[in-house]
Amino acid sequence: MRQYIINGTLLEIEIEYKPRNRRIYIKPIKPNKVIIRTPIKLNDSKINEYLYNSYSFIKKVLDKKDIEKNNTIHLFGTEYEIKEIDDIDSYVESDGKYIIVHKNKKTNVEKLIYSYLEECLRHFINRYLEECKQALNINKAITVKYKNVKTYFGQCTPKKNSICFASKLAKYEPILIKSVIYHELCHFYFLNHQASFYKLLENVFPNYKYYQHKLRSIKYNDKY
Repeated sequence: MRQYIINGTLLEIEIEYKPRNRRIYIKPIKPNKVIIRTPIKLNDSKINEYLYNSYSFIKKVLDKKDIEKNNTIHLFGTEYEIKEIDDIDSYVESDGKYIIVHKNKKTNVEKLIYSYLEECLRHFINRYLEECKQALNINKAITVKYKNVKTYFGQCTPKKNSICFASKLAKYEPILIKSVIYHELCHFYFLNHQASFYKLLENVFPNYKYYQHKLRSIKYNDKY
């Protein structure tokens, strides 16, 4: 792990080479670590330049006071209390009031919960994707993938007839999830977010901008 001093702040830098990424991502982690995920090789000069340009963001994240998380998780817009139970097997279930996590000594609870969110999201997408495709007159088969990422809700790759949804999307209300499905499908007509893209989106999903704003403004204080 490399160390850099930027504006008097000592930072421990970890470089993750991700050739499939479209751009460079930066993830500050307290107390002084910064992960840089990059699709290209970076020399020391480029790393220094990138750190200086991103310093205000890095400092803001590292200096931010920690907020105590609730012992909760949201699923389709409903908040559930988490109940953890020691067990031989590891799995997650819901009794309508609690999200119950069965775990053993080797269980990574956060990973297990996000696998559960992915499973719930998969069922939702499977139920509504064809309906959304028909609204846009899309007849081609689309490969749907899921990934535990924090940086986006959905990502479309039209050349590969593929859409990737973030597992965390299962936390939000169904109408907000549908807005993301329509958003990604519209990229099969327009790669970028030009006026024509949003015109098509508003035609098939009225009041899209309202729901987009609502989705991005929600900040759940979940434990995971």
